Amino acid sequence: MQKKLWFCGVVFGVLVLNTFSLALVGPTSAQEPAAKTTTDEEDPATLTRIRTLIRQLEANELDKRDEAETELVKLGALSLKFLPSITPQTSGELKVRLQRIRKELESAKSETHFEASKVTLQGTMKLTEVFAKIQEQTGNAIQIQGGEAAGQADVTVDWNETPFWDAIDDLIIDKSLRLVAFATTENILMLAPANESEMPSPFISGPFRLDVMGVESQRTFGTQLEGLTRVSYIFSWEPRLDPVFMQIPMNTVKAKTADGTEILPTNPNATPEVRLNIGGSSAQVDVSMLRLDRKLEEIASIQGQLIISIPGERHQYEFKKFGTGKKQSQRFGDVGVTLEGAKRNGRVYEMRLFVEFGDSQGALDSYRGWILSNRAYILDAKDKQLENVGFQTYGASDNGVGVSYMFQLNEDPDNYRLIYESPSSIRKTTINYELKNIPLP
Repeated sequence: MQKKLWFCGVVFGVLVLNTFSLALVGPTSAQEPAAKTTTDEEDPATLTRIRTLIRQLEANELDKRDEAETELVKLGALSLKFLPSITPQTSGELKVRLQRIRKELESAKSETHFEASKVTLQGTMKLTEVFAKIQEQTGNAIQIQGGEAAGQADVTVDWNETPFWDAIDDLIIDKSLRLVAFATTENILMLAPANESEMPSPFISGPFRLDVMGVESQRTFGTQLEGLTRVSYIFSWEPRLDPVFMQIPMNTVKAKTADGTEILPTNPNATPEVRLNIGGSSAQVDVSMLRLDRKLEEIASIQGQLIISIPGERHQYEFKKFGTGKKQSQRFGDVGVTLEGAKRNGRVYEMRLFVEFGDSQGALDSYRGWILSNRAYILDAKDKQLENVGFQTYGASDNGVGVSYMFQLNEDPDNYRLIYESPSSIRKTTINYELKNIPLP
């Protein structure tokens, strides 16, 4: 997994690595191997049915064509792999049907990406084995600090379609673990041994989680404030996601004590931002409120909102026969990628790619530097991968950015394929959270 890059003063897009949740039934014990199951993708009958339905899209009878379209959509994302490309020879009606099917399937697939992953696993095994099984099923990488011994502890689990964070919670409670922010630059959830003190219950919403990390009370002098109370959270997400931006509208923060006394934020008009694309799958979030009476023992409840921009599933855009420099465009989901030009520039070949989001959800602001983490590489005739030797931005719009990539090509450029990886959408989502019974210092 590549390290994230970010740059200031440039308009950027997003890299996302997405792996869908797979239902994998684990062994009933550490020694008993899991039975091999046949997935839909391995089922010859399913594949044959999809190919038959695609041919049926051109049947003479209207009801047969309608039936084929409906059933292809019901079969889900697997149908996407077999839908034929639209060419100048594609008939008008078939073109409309293929576009309609593709749009519906891509939309459904995108929605699944933003839901919580599920884990199915039973038995007793080493903690590192549990992590490996979770990653196999969800695409979420997990590691533990504390040396090799920490990962060799035995753990017994019994999960059946259990949401990812509920499964992690079971491990945290069973093995006295805690989440660690900023421990890695990779998309990995880091855990570490914790002390035995009881922690406030986390808030979980789909693939996101909020834990109270600490509370501090501070007295200030020479300012309008007599002091403040700062509540620090660890905001975590499933590692397969890669949220790139978060805002905290302080006017949504509402806290109260057990007797109903309201606790006000120090600056209710502020909307501080938290950059999330700096490594790991957790980030620290601080909320400052007016200083509380030292006699109080806890905050009974604190509520608020987190506004997050999240990229969708990553897609590969492929461009061939670019030796003529002719413009080529491809669209998947809400993202269009155009190879605007390909030409030799000294000893290198320059590829100009313009990436445009139908709705960037405000995620392409100039100071966010994550589009340059999108991968662009060349495959030769033997599928050997050639990395670019440099890149720079050359243009921007409200919803797009142009990036020029340099490659060293020693043969006819038509012998190569240009691959560009980008998410298929960007979603801005609002999380309404509430945490309760937070002890005060």
